[in-house]
Amino acid sequence: MKFCQQVILTVVLLLATMPNCFAHIIDSESGLNFQYNAKLAETTAPIVDGRFDDPAWEGAVRGKIEQDIEKNQRWPESSDFAGEFAAVWRNGSLYLAIKITDDSVETRQAKLSRQDRLVIYIDPDHGGHKSDLYSHVFPVGENAPLLKPPLRLVAWSNNGQTCELSFDLGHIPKKGERIGFGIFYYDVDGSRLHHKIAWGPAEYIDDRLPDLVFTAQLKPIANQKAVRWGEIKSLY
Repeated sequence: MKFCQQVILTVVLLLATMPNCFAHIIDSESGLNFQYNAKLAETTAPIVDGRFDDPAWEGAVRGKIEQDIEKNQRWPESSDFAGEFAAVWRNGSLYLAIKITDDSVETRQAKLSRQDRLVIYIDPDHGGHKSDLYSHVFPVGENAPLLKPPLRLVAWSNNGQTCELSFDLGHIPKKGERIGFGIFYYDVDGSRLHHKIAWGPAEYIDDRLPDLVFTAQLKPIANQKAVRWGEIKSLY
């Protein structure tokens, strides 16, 4: 009887951890797990206003939106499109800052499928695969009037080139905790989709979600050098 209980407990533990086992994406170029490390905003959370002038963004890791999904290759440097983002967290919230440069932004069409748009996936269950349940779609430059949880706030600025968002995680993450995360830009020209560009590794499989990892560093002691301000603000 005791042996059967141990077997059942082992099976339950394996089932509980299976989503995490299949969620990781290995970068074929580096051989390492492809992930974004979101740092803890140690003092205050950023104000969601579309401007990246908050101390919380100083030194945040930049991720590039540069994987051409349709052609399965890196997006070349071009005036057509460029994009990057950063993420930080504090208490039970995740904050994103996104900068996009598009030479022709399509916003006049009535149908969302014919507009330039961002699509962001936040999967707190870390299942590893894309699902509409975890997707959030934003027309460029438009503050979404109806927000789907866990999304709380969206704000654009700089003529639709910069955007800030906040998500309610529902709990305070532990250091090293992972969630599924994806960010895509749908570039529409002449009401037709021309490019679908993502943050992802080389040879990125479109139906998978990479990891976002919650990181935290100890506050510097008195004899340690403070981090310089403005490292990310100067980029925008």
